[in-house]
Amino acid sequence: MGYVRGSIAIALAAAIALLAAPLASADRSGPDWVSSDNVQYLGSIKQDVGLTTGAKVVGNRLFVTSGKNITIYDISKPETPRTLGSMKLNVAWENEEVPTNGKVLAVASDFYSLQPSCLAGLSPTGCVQFFDVRDPSNIREVGTVPIPNHTAECVLDCQWFYGRAGTIIDARGILDGRAPTVAGDWIDELRAQGIDSKSCHHIREIRPGVLLTACRPFAVITVNPKDAPGASPQHPKVLYHGDSDAFVHSARWPRQGRDRFLLVGGETNFTGRCDGANGEFRTYSADAVNRGRSRTFNGPLAHLQPAGNGTYVDGKPPINHLGCSVHWFQEHASFRNGGLVALSEYEDGVRFLQVKPDGKIVEQGFFAALGGSSSSPKWAPKGDVVYSLDYDRGIDIIRWKGSHYVPKAKGRGMRRERGKVRGTRGRSKLPALDARQSAAHASLANTLRSQGWSPGICRLAATS
Repeated sequence: MGYVRGSIAIALAAAIALLAAPLASADRSGPDWVSSDNVQYLGSIKQDVGLTTGAKVVGNRLFVTSGKNITIYDISKPETPRTLGSMKLNVAWENEEVPTNGKVLAVASDFYSLQPSCLAGLSPTGCVQFFDVRDPSNIREVGTVPIPNHTAECVLDCQWFYGRAGTIIDARGILDGRAPTVAGDWIDELRAQGIDSKSCHHIREIRPGVLLTACRPFAVITVNPKDAPGASPQHPKVLYHGDSDAFVHSARWPRQGRDRFLLVGGETNFTGRCDGANGEFRTYSADAVNRGRSRTFNGPLAHLQPAGNGTYVDGKPPINHLGCSVHWFQEHASFRNGGLVALSEYEDGVRFLQVKPDGKIVEQGFFAALGGSSSSPKWAPKGDVVYSLDYDRGIDIIRWKGSHYVPKAKGRGMRRERGKVRGTRGRSKLPALDARQSAAHASLANTLRSQGWSPGICRLAATS
């Protein structure tokens, strides 16, 4: 057994040396990341390392929250964000999507918060805190609602906030010294209308006063009386809904709820390996809804599992820790009845997806960081730059160099774009070895063969 262990050690050491060597490949690679050809790595920001979870772009500013701070960046030059100001938090979890209009910002937590204003409340396990972020150099807390909420969304220019637990918060006048107050429960309001919302994770304003819930079932609701009689921020009314047989983590309806596709992502936490039953990305049809023929979204039309596991050099991690799952996602500004979507997949990094005119989904590129776990991708206002908010790494800055896959009118082909790098079509290429690596590979193979090893024995040793 000592001889076998020694041979395995030699083989593994040689293999590790090959993997650690600089990669000569059609795909891109760096010391701690790999990507497809159509993705360019621009750099990383490490000051937000510490459970960096969420962000929102408002104009030329990026508002970031982590488990320890709020940071505001100037992104007028998207490739090189410049810090405008930061405020240290006494640890709060988790505020995945950042609700803000650039003036007031909320931090929602439902697991723990060590902020004094939360600890003073009735529920020390979490609350919703409000901050004045008009002056990035002087971020100030201006109010607290002591009710745990995992996520929250601001409504009607942040005059109101909707928490995932159902909490409706009246925040009118909060920047003028008025305390926020609880004004109702939107989950109860929907239940009274026949929509029993289970396992809600988030709610998103898709246009002023119109929101999309990430629940089972998911629903489009309005607080605007012009959309539905009796609607108000305290009494939202259901417009449309859709069914899901799996947990809905996030939902988006592009073009302010006028696109023919509605996009849904799931989540499966703490799975070490992909097994084909993990959180996935789905498309639904909004055609009948848009034409006034139905109040129900049709679908799912198609679904795509997470990228999965691999060898790292193929753009996939050998194993996962936070989960083998899709997470937050965002469509490109050019999305119109199909197109480009950036999607975070924890240790699988950021994947770039094409939604075709029939709703089918194809992966067309990726960026995967070694020792990273991407939570959320945010598109900059220009330059095809994406900020990957990463629990472990802070913020990775990358640029998309491929097509935007925007269908032509009536879905007849794709808009032609010159100078774009070809997509992967869902296939990750193993990096090619250079001459030195090939020689080392051949030498190792000859050595093992002379000792009686075969590919079958090597596979058996590797799995023992």
